Amino acid sequence: MPSSGGKTLEMLLIIPDSLYTKQMRDTIGTIFEKACETLPQKEPYFDLVQLNPSQYYNSEMFRKHRNVLIIDKRAGNNNTIKQAINKGCFPQAVFEIKADNIDSIYSILSSYANTIRFQFRKNEHIRIYNAFKRDENLKLTAETEKMFGFSLTFSSDFYLAKKKDNFLWIRKETQKESFNVMIYKKKFSSDDLFLEKKVIELRDSLGKAFIPASVENSYMGTEHRTQMYRDTLRVGDFVMIETKGLWRSFGDYMGGPFLNYCFKNDLTNEFVMIDCFLYNPNKPKRDLLMQLESIVYSIKKVKK
Repeated sequence: MPSSGGKTLEMLLIIPDSLYTKQMRDTIGTIFEKACETLPQKEPYFDLVQLNPSQYYNSEMFRKHRNVLIIDKRAGNNNTIKQAINKGCFPQAVFEIKADNIDSIYSILSSYANTIRFQFRKNEHIRIYNAFKRDENLKLTAETEKMFGFSLTFSSDFYLAKKKDNFLWIRKETQKESFNVMIYKKKFSSDDLFLEKKVIELRDSLGKAFIPASVENSYMGTEHRTQMYRDTLRVGDFVMIETKGLWRSFGDYMGGPFLNYCFKNDLTNEFVMIDCFLYNPNKPKRDLLMQLESIVYSIKKVKK
C-alpha cells in the first residue's frame, strides 16, 4: 500500500462549512483539541484541519491522509458510524458519521470519541515505528533483548549512554533536543511497586544515581509541585501502569515532560520500569514526546 500523509497528530475533519457552527466547533474541539496533560506549554491533542467534502473527495492527497473524520448530515441517514482501516493507504483510519440531525451527531461523537482518538494515536505509533525500523539501531535492540527479555525499536541516532546492572540509559542528542529512555528491572515482590509513590521514588532514585544534569552534583528527578496523571494500558503483550508528569533537574535549571511505564514481566517474574523524558526548552514538545511514546509501544517479547 502507498504510505499515508499528514503531519504528526494532524487530523482532517470533513464537514460542510454550513454545519461547522460555533457549537459544532466547540464540541469537536473539546474532544480533539483539548490541551495535552503534563506539557509545560499548552498544546492540543490533535491539530484539526477542516475541509468541505468537495475539497476532500476531489483531492487524492487529502484522501490519503492518515487520520480522517467525516460528518455527513442529511435527511434519510441512519445515525451510524463506520470505520475504514488502511483501505487505500497505510497507516490510515477514516471514521464516517452519518446522521439526520445534530443531536445524533453529538451523541455518536460522545460515544465513540475514545475509539477515534485511540485509533488516530495508534496510526502515529505505527508511522514512527516504521520509520525507526527502516533505520534501526540493531545493537540497542539486541541489548534490550539480552538484558530484559523484550525488544524496543530505536532509530540509529539513539545510542547507549550508560549501562549498569539491570539498568540502561539510552539517548538521542541534537543541538536543540535531548531524548532519553531509562530501562530498569528488579525482582517482582508485590503489587505495591505500582503505587504512584513507589514509582516516583524509584524514578527519582534512578535519576539521582545515573542521570546527571549539566551542573556538577545536579541530577534529574520528578517535579512534585505539579499534577501527575495515571492510567492502565495494554501495550503489546504487557499491561502497564502509565504515569505522566514533569521532571526537573535538582541543582540546575533544566526540565520537561516525562512518560513512565511500569509492568510485570511474567516470563522472568521481574518488575520493569521504562521511563522516557524529553528536554526541549521553550519549544513545542508534543510531537517529540510522541516519538518516545512510540518506542515504548514498539515493545515485543523475545521469542523463545
